[in-house]
Amino acid sequence: LRVGTKGAWNDQTLCCFCVLDFGDRFHLYTGGARYGQKKNIGVATSRDGIHWTWYERNPLFAGSMPYVIKVGDELRLYYSGGHAGLPGLQMRRSRDGFHWSQPQKVFRGCADPCVVHVADDRFHLYFCHGRRKVKDGKNVWEFRIHLATSADGIRWQERPGPILPLGPAGSWEAEGHAGPVVLKLPDAFHMWYLGAGQYRSQSAWRIGHATSPDGLHWTKSGTEPVLDIGRPGAWDGGTLMSFDIVFRDGRLLFWYAADPGKHRDETTMSIQIGFGTSRDGE
Repeated sequence: LRVGTKGAWNDQTLCCFCVLDFGDRFHLYTGGARYGQKKNIGVATSRDGIHWTWYERNPLFAGSMPYVIKVGDELRLYYSGGHAGLPGLQMRRSRDGFHWSQPQKVFRGCADPCVVHVADDRFHLYFCHGRRKVKDGKNVWEFRIHLATSADGIRWQERPGPILPLGPAGSWEAEGHAGPVVLKLPDAFHMWYLGAGQYRSQSAWRIGHATSPDGLHWTKSGTEPVLDIGRPGAWDGGTLMSFDIVFRDGRLLFWYAADPGKHRDETTMSIQIGFGTSRDGE
């Protein structure tokens, strides 16, 4: 997926996104921006996860960082409403994935929400929260991954502290974590996440992996990223961004956003989306 044509709602950049598997098709919900305008959310559809068609009535509504799950016969879309004049995490409902209810605030402001329907009466919300800190005499942002739990997916109780430790100084994930994607698979809960660290003399994001028996307590799978940045000059040769993963027919299908340059304000980047696969457990 590439940015839209000039004048389109997403002609500048594609932002955080998620993919929902309907069995016979995929829906991809993504934030997008026009030059000088605030972010909106739109949807694209695909039969194979590679060739996509934008919905003709995009954008759906203002907002960013969408995450969609299926609960019974309805879809729930969680997203950051701050860009629409609606503070906090919002939720909308739908039957078809195109027509959505009015928003309902369900949690405080957060970034990169990932909601997992763990059981009939249990939901987990994995999200990113940032704080300012002083590093080398400069004020910088440090982002970490947090967790909240709920019995209905609407009223949430936040658990204290980040759920993953940062890597050691100088490592690929020493500067922050963001963008969690969590799947409940037969063997365990699996989390893929963005880690920030120095790469080619600049700060960049790459993807790591962790597992958990209960979705609450996590262990990293190794000391290296499981998906690295592409070669210099490639569309993904600068930094990785948002991504999502679907488990289907024994394979992990993953879509990831990237930029050929260094990480900076998303509204000044040229983010595009690519696709890949992995066998189960690899």
